[in-house]
Amino acid sequence: MNNITIEKKILKAYIPGITSLRDVSKICKTNHHRVKRVLAKNKIEVIKAKKVFTDEHKENISRACKGRVSWSKGKKMSKSSLYRNMASHLRFDIDCEWLTQFRDIEKLKVLNKLITCRSGRWNNDTEWYKEYIEKFYNDSKFNRIYKAWIESCKEFYRKPSIDHIVPKSNGGTNDIKNLQILTWFENRCKNDMSQNEWNKLKLNIKDYFSDE
Repeated sequence: MNNITIEKKILKAYIPGITSLRDVSKICKTNHHRVKRVLAKNKIEVIKAKKVFTDEHKENISRACKGRVSWSKGKKMSKSSLYRNMASHLRFDIDCEWLTQFRDIEKLKVLNKLITCRSGRWNNDTEWYKEYIEKFYNDSKFNRIYKAWIESCKEFYRKPSIDHIVPKSNGGTNDIKNLQILTWFENRCKNDMSQNEWNKLKLNIKDYFSDE
């Protein structure tokens, strides 16, 4: 089933306030994140579906769940399951098979966390995401910072942080060529400086600290 067919099926299956995103995903055999993207693309407001349960139904659910241990407790997901889970939660239309070429899933998780989009700051398309992963997964600076962070038992100030070489406040964009990975500490220090300004300051950085 191609993307256009799936999109039409999603639009037909979604009834605001009646069918949930997960309902539609089951009908269309896709994931609810994709459903959400399709609705947003077509400017359709997502209205939470109301589920009505009788008191008897609620009581039955409560009894059934009481003392139940989660099926996943104490179990580790297989690597293939981890990749499928990651693909289903990404806001980009990414195939699980594409992700599996990157063997270190923990590195992928870190790179994904660097571009969370709660503020809309990283509202980019799928092609941008692929270029981002392909570049930084093998980037020597990122790997050096990532390795040092892991070896430091994930010390907060050493964790990888994404930086705009030309700050957005000075007209910089999310173009991959304008991005680099720094430690969280260096990124906070660089702030809105250009790379040239920051390089000059680093040469004399001791002048900016108190001797006391």
